[in-house]
Parts: sequence; structure tokens; C-alpha cells
Amino acid sequence: MSSGDAVFVYGLLTFPEVVYAITGQRYNMQPASLVDYKSYGLSQQPGETPAPALTRSPGHLQHGQLLLDVLPPELDKLDFFEEVDSGLYVRQKVRVQSSGQWLDAWCYAAGPALLPYLAGEWSLQQVSEEHKKHLITQLIPSMLTTYHNLSGCSGTKTKASPLSED
Repeated sequence: MSSGDAVFVYGLLTFPEVVYAITGQRYNMQPASLVDYKSYGLSQQPGETPAPALTRSPGHLQHGQLLLDVLPPELDKLDFFEEVDSGLYVRQKVRVQSSGQWLDAWCYAAGPALLPYLAGEWSLQQVSEEHKKHLITQLIPSMLTTYHNLSGCSGTKTKASPLSED
């Protein structure tokens, strides 16, 4: 029986080394698909590394990976990485198909702050080894320093507001 949540990932978090840099954990990953969603590129990249944003898109099928057994402390770090509190992304519950079965999982979809910037296609091939290295050696350590400083000072954790599916 699993002790944590499943998280559907479709972009930078499909790279195990990126997930490890954020959470300090190595997760079992398995291919998964999300019906009626699609990832888009962003017309204005907020950083050095190309990033996608997922949004509801009837008739599309988004392929990705399922991170298995993600515990709350690591989910908090992923929320911080995805800038859930700022409205860039929202964490929401979805139903994904993986290994021939339907499962409930969290996913990070475009939040209100990103919706105006969805544009064009995005693919993992846009992320070079140089982008990944910059992300892992500079951006993520800086983000984690901020995360730990905020967590230590305020004693609070970031929280996500799941979107209604209605």
C-alpha cells in the first residue's frame, strides 16, 4: 500500500535529476496519460530554462510520467518550485491512466498568472543539457535556500488550492 500521493508530471519534472534536486528523493516513475489536457510553451519565459504550462484542452491527450509515493514535505517543495503561492501554477487533482488503470494524482496546471502567456508547442527536446545543469546547480539550490528560510522563519508551509473540476 502506498504511503504518499501520485503526481502527474509532463515537463521539467519528468527529469529524475530535477526532481531529486528539488526533493532529495528518487521516485518510482511510470508513464501516464491525462485526457483533455495539453501543455503549451510560454510566450515569455520567466527564466533561463524553457518551461511548459498545462491547461484543460478538450480532445487532447497529454503524456507524461507519474511520480509515485510523494510525501507531504516533498509535495510542499514541489509546490514552492512551481510557485503555487504566486499563481503561476496551481496544484489540482486529476484522473490519469497509467499501466492500464485509472488513478487519482496531483498535477501542476497553468495558474491565473500564466494563462495569458500560453503559446505554441513545448517539448522536452527544448531543454538542453546546459539548461538542466543551470536549473540543478543554480536555480534549484537558490530556490531551496529561500524555501528553507521562509519555512524556518514563519513556521508555515505553502499550501495549494485544488481547482474545481466543474
